[in-house]
Amino acid sequence: MKLKIPDLKDKLKNRHLYIAFAALGALCLVASLQNPKSNEPAEEKAPNSVDTFIPAGLVLVPIEISNAESLASLVGEMGGVVDLYLASNDQRKGGLKVAAKVKLVRAPLNPQQYAVLVREEEGPKLMAYTGPFLAVVQNPDAKGTKLSQSSKKAIRIDYQN
Repeated sequence: MKLKIPDLKDKLKNRHLYIAFAALGALCLVASLQNPKSNEPAEEKAPNSVDTFIPAGLVLVPIEISNAESLASLVGEMGGVVDLYLASNDQRKGGLKVAAKVKLVRAPLNPQQYAVLVREEEGPKLMAYTGPFLAVVQNPDAKGTKLSQSSKKAIRIDYQN
């Protein structure tokens, strides 16, 4: 009985495969013991309530924005600084500036809903206007939040011949 050389080479190759397979299995076992939570699905964290972030002396006034879809692609996840104008409708002509450089906040549970952060005494003034409003994005470094006064200025026209 003669031992064939190709059979001996096959047995040695199989032995190396078994050793490599056992080493790989041991490596996977050690890795899974070190990080047991890697197979568990990540828990979704509920969004924080916005009322916990309101500074003293300020209020959040929910408003209806007529250009909310356009605005969503321009402002960040939390909102931005905007000027508010009355939108035109059947009863009124739009374009009246209601507020300047106010902080617009997006609702965490419904990103299509917005509110503005104003001083507590200015909240009722803003609610006196019936929406919807148009929001115009401003520079976030701008200072001096204020509601616009609805003072009527006389228009003067000079004719020259």
